[in-house]
Amino acid sequence: ILKTIVLFSPVRALARVRQTAAKSVVIPKRTGLLSAVWASESGQRNPSAGLAYGDLEIPNYEIYAIVDISNQMLEDSAFDMGAEITAEVTEQFAVSEGQGFVSGNGVGKMEGFITNAAVQAQATHSGASTGLTADAFIALYHNLKTAYARNGVWSMNRQTVGQSRQLKDGDGRYLFMMSPNGEAPNTFLGAPYVEVPDMPNVAAGAYPVAFGDFYKGYSLVDRIELVMLRDPFTQASSGAVRYWFRKRLGGMVTMPEAIQPMLISL
Repeated sequence: ILKTIVLFSPVRALARVRQTAAKSVVIPKRTGLLSAVWASESGQRNPSAGLAYGDLEIPNYEIYAIVDISNQMLEDSAFDMGAEITAEVTEQFAVSEGQGFVSGNGVGKMEGFITNAAVQAQATHSGASTGLTADAFIALYHNLKTAYARNGVWSMNRQTVGQSRQLKDGDGRYLFMMSPNGEAPNTFLGAPYVEVPDMPNVAAGAYPVAFGDFYKGYSLVDRIELVMLRDPFTQASSGAVRYWFRKRLGGMVTMPEAIQPMLISL
């Protein structure tokens, strides 16, 4: 079967993935910090204020697909069409996951990291109204806290990677370093990059680049793995078999400061 390539973002290679048997996952979260206070030998000691905790809830949502196929195609095809349909649906579920991971609005679906308000609020401006600049990449790299930068990964689509490879420092050296032998990952300012097809293209007001520790910054929760139901009855009068597919999962930003985006803006 001849097929074009289907692109999807590698959410499961970047985010933290966990299983759950509950309707949602509730993660304890620190919401306030205390301050340590200096005191003299006999000075008054008062209870420290400010330390507080709360909860962050990751709800699960459902993805589904319904496919009808004729009995004759199932009977006469040289391929196992049941397995073929399952493979196609699995791939499209991965496409939906990737889109949700990047730009989901969190309403009945996953929340995207570039649509999260807290992530957007800490964006580094590109310094150009419609393009990228080398200075913005350097600033973005150093705006991320060191603990996250150690495991930081650049996230861009292929077109943005191509534009980024043309950027040079003040001495004319390319910021983007290619691995000479393929044994080490390609790096940008010393950090690896991942092609994420669902990242937007470079344009005014867009967030085409992000740098961060996505494992610490984003959580994906699986509730129900892919389930398939073969229904030979519903479409029997049309000579077809109906396949039902569904999956339950959720995802959202759990640590906004671990992900820094770039906003195309002056």
